[in-house]
Amino acid sequence: MISEEDTWIRCRRLVEQKVGWGDSEHWQNRDFEQLSELILAETGVSLSVSTLKRLWGRIRYDSVPTPTTLDTVARFVGYDSWRSFRQKDTSSQSIGIPEPQKEPLPEPTVLPVIPRPAIGRWLTGSLLGLLVVICIVWAYRQRDTTLRYGPVSFVSRPVAKGAPNTVIFQYDATDSNADSVFIQQSWDPRLRARVDKAGHTYTSTYYYPGYYRAKLVLNDSIVREHDVFVASAGWLGTVDREPIPLYLRANTVKKSGEISITPADLQTVGVSLTGEVPETNLFMVDSTGIVDGKHFVFETAVRSTFSQGKAVCQPVSIALLCSTGFHRIPLSVPGCVGELRLVTGNTIVSGQTTDLSGLGVDFSRWVLVRYEVNGKKASVYVNDRLVYQGNESGEVGQVVGLRFGFLGTGAVKFARFQNLDL
Repeated sequence: MISEEDTWIRCRRLVEQKVGWGDSEHWQNRDFEQLSELILAETGVSLSVSTLKRLWGRIRYDSVPTPTTLDTVARFVGYDSWRSFRQKDTSSQSIGIPEPQKEPLPEPTVLPVIPRPAIGRWLTGSLLGLLVVICIVWAYRQRDTTLRYGPVSFVSRPVAKGAPNTVIFQYDATDSNADSVFIQQSWDPRLRARVDKAGHTYTSTYYYPGYYRAKLVLNDSIVREHDVFVASAGWLGTVDREPIPLYLRANTVKKSGEISITPADLQTVGVSLTGEVPETNLFMVDSTGIVDGKHFVFETAVRSTFSQGKAVCQPVSIALLCSTGFHRIPLSVPGCVGELRLVTGNTIVSGQTTDLSGLGVDFSRWVLVRYEVNGKKASVYVNDRLVYQGNESGEVGQVVGLRFGFLGTGAVKFARFQNLDL
């Protein structure tokens, strides 16, 4: 019987093959941060860096992963759930069980061959002929695989104004010859949930703000799609927890002259900085603040305010959330820039192979960041100095919001977008 651990090892290898970052034994903290970003972008679920490190055996953890965690990783590698991956993995494996040793049998007696009656030969030939006919009919019926459908409807509505939020999908695909019906949560075709063709309602709960492009899929064809926004309802702070994050509302994170998460804020949700350093986020996702993803300027002033324990590098992640991808500007203290990964229009720029020393900063004062995208060119300025310029690839759509990620605590003085004049 295949163990749960063997199944997880195979799933982990699929993740490693997908990201293509080499042997996971050599992954650094930034690799797990980037993996967390990719999983969130593709599944709508955030798995913290500490959770991913536990799964990869970097942090000792005696408990088993939660079903939500396993389902999310399975979806990231193209399966509907952990159960479907395990069933597929089990069915694709065969385990040989040796036969018990037996005493050698005596030499068999050779009997004369008796010719089969003619009726036996006739029956065998008839069965073979019938089988051939069945195969021909089946192949002929399979020739016509054209999808046909009449009026098809697909709409949705969130039940709340912020996060967490349940989105209720209403659909009607009964007037079709589709064998299977799916609802796809976002732009990634792996994020499909099979639904009842005769049904009309499907719900999904989102715990983080973001933008989703939902699609109704008949067989393998997208027949309807629409935008789904899970807004943040102003500034929203979160502390990563599995399976549900902790929330810090706008009246907590908004302070005089800044938006921030402080040690006192963390204490209000029972989190201390004396143990394992928590991963925190500040979100602002608002559908009215959309700017053109091909020509825009983003400016902000940010600080990391915690540097103890594993937060010694003071990593800060500034993610610009887009309709079909994201941009990500990382910062850290100068001595840790080799672990940084810059993402420009879904293109990953590694600090191990690119000089990203300009993203190493002194957080004792506000750090000014300006990010410009003009067509296929992306430019990063830190404290009014150009520190990176390169070509971006991939279509990310429209910019719909942002997320500041900290290890421990951090603050934002301002954040603003504007369309770039052409």
